[in-house]
Amino acid sequence: MKKTLQQIITFVSFILILLIFNNSVKSYLVAQEIENYNTILLVRTASNIILSLVSLLVIKKLNLFKLGGLKAIKTKKKRLLIFPLIYLVALNLLFADDIPNFTNANLIILLIYCLSIGVSEELSLRSVLLPLFIKHFGNSKKSVIKSIFAAAVIFGLLHLIKFDKGIYGEISQFFFATFIGVMFGALLIVTKRIYPLIIIHMLIDFAAKLDDIGVNFKPEGISETDLTGAIFTVIITLPCLFYGIYIMKKHIPNELSITK
Repeated sequence: MKKTLQQIITFVSFILILLIFNNSVKSYLVAQEIENYNTILLVRTASNIILSLVSLLVIKKLNLFKLGGLKAIKTKKKRLLIFPLIYLVALNLLFADDIPNFTNANLIILLIYCLSIGVSEELSLRSVLLPLFIKHFGNSKKSVIKSIFAAAVIFGLLHLIKFDKGIYGEISQFFFATFIGVMFGALLIVTKRIYPLIIIHMLIDFAAKLDDIGVNFKPEGISETDLTGAIFTVIITLPCLFYGIYIMKKHIPNELSITK
């Protein structure tokens, strides 16, 4: 087994353990009737900070700064970032429920939480796993595309940890996250900077979670998603996959430079 593959398995296992622990802590707090919105989000934020710090340590140890988009260079082809920002934020706002009453503290904590999601998920999935896959498969265009899809599939699978949406809901959630992962992976390779993706990711999550702001958490059960709803979710996310494929086809060079 190649060293990079061992590194990939180890890092994914760490993310998996952290996610399971995070969900267990949240379930425990809710079971103890600690359901306060701000408290639960701060616990989740702490978990995201841990993942972010570990990701940064791995990036430094394995020297993934360039492939991970953390080199101090100018962002390339910024125009390609417009579609995911407008489309996904608008999509979440369009299908949002009514926004409940909330306090300034709720708003600030939600913003911090969403930023922690953007930082932790982009650093771990795009700045660590994607470069490791590229080192494993190679730096030809075909290999880079394979790496983007591999990292995106893991991104999709990690969204199944809670398994609280029923079989159709989980399948649609997998494709939803995978399609976005393909697009974001392609954008990182082409723009060469992770920070714009962190901000876009934060704004997408903020738009998605705004209709639950200030609402206390309750014991979780299975919230079944019907087949029609699942298919609809996949269809409206397909443009992200197509856009990612377009970027890979038109903008990724035949051979990617992976040197310092």
